[in-house]
Amino acid sequence: MELTKVERENKVYVNDKVIVLDKYTITASELLELAGFSSLAYNIYLILDKKRKKSKLLGENKKIKLETGMRFDATLKQS
Repeated sequence: MELTKVERENKVYVNDKVIVLDKYTITASELLELAGFSSLAYNIYLILDKKRKKSKLLGENKKIKLETGMRFDATLKQS
């Protein structure tokens, strides 16, 4: 059975901006760049529980195994 393009896409959110990817893994810095943020100036967090404001800081080179619907927050690094 051949998968259609739609079935292979992963839709994730960075600061509520939809990012559609056709792969299953990406580095944190690549995801930031795709969302329009510089990995030099921003950190990216995986949102674990939005209601409880729980999130996990991801390292720049951290490989992320993507699942549709994942949510991330990009925030300016503290100087």
